[in-house]
Amino acid sequence: MAIGNLKARNASTAFGLLWWVINPLLLGSVYYLVFGVLFPGQRDLGYLMSGMFVFHFTSQAMTGGANSIIQNSRLLANLRFPRLVLPIANLTESFIGFLASLLVLYFLAFPSGSVVTLRYLPWLLVIVPIHLIFNLGLSALTARLAVPFRDINNITPYVTRLWLYLSPIIWPLSFVANLSTLQQRLLELNPLFWMINAYRSALLGNDFELAAFGWSALSALIVGVLGVALFVKYESRIVRYL
Repeated sequence: MAIGNLKARNASTAFGLLWWVINPLLLGSVYYLVFGVLFPGQRDLGYLMSGMFVFHFTSQAMTGGANSIIQNSRLLANLRFPRLVLPIANLTESFIGFLASLLVLYFLAFPSGSVVTLRYLPWLLVIVPIHLIFNLGLSALTARLAVPFRDINNITPYVTRLWLYLSPIIWPLSFVANLSTLQQRLLELNPLFWMINAYRSALLGNDFELAAFGWSALSALIVGVLGVALFVKYESRIVRYL
């Protein structure tokens, strides 16, 4: 299902599957132009794009999960199968694009001045599964909510935009040091705060912190178990709401 969706989604476009990489790349370029060139603040393109690719993967999982049930209503009405297959297929589709984005990141990091190192690269094998579990729970949770509450599709873009600004993507970590203790703790409640830092440690060698991996694993466990459990508990009643 994931492979079929990948082929069908961009079959009529010139770049096809490359749009999975081009979309976050263009979005990151816009923020780099505004915050790195016009209003200088974050000129490290590797730093910016690493956060943008990670965030894009999560936002795609969240919005895709919300749409996976609604868009396959006929399939659900005519076939009996585990409904969790649908958000998993959507997540797989997004994950393939995310892996391609990580390869592009290496080409971006060198000219931007970031130091791509192999020293911490094995930690990528730790944070990627953690991120997958987190996104699966998030996708299952939004899929669970989207059926009885159709308005979630209108609310999601605003949630993702707010989440983008609260994550360390377009602003440097030095910004946190100027905040009050309470504000710092509130920012650290954001799971992507730790996940993005963990990715940057593994990919760019930026101030390696084992705590970033620990907090990422904890948030992934909570969101993953909660999201999947709520979806499985509710899936037998999905069809009646469609």
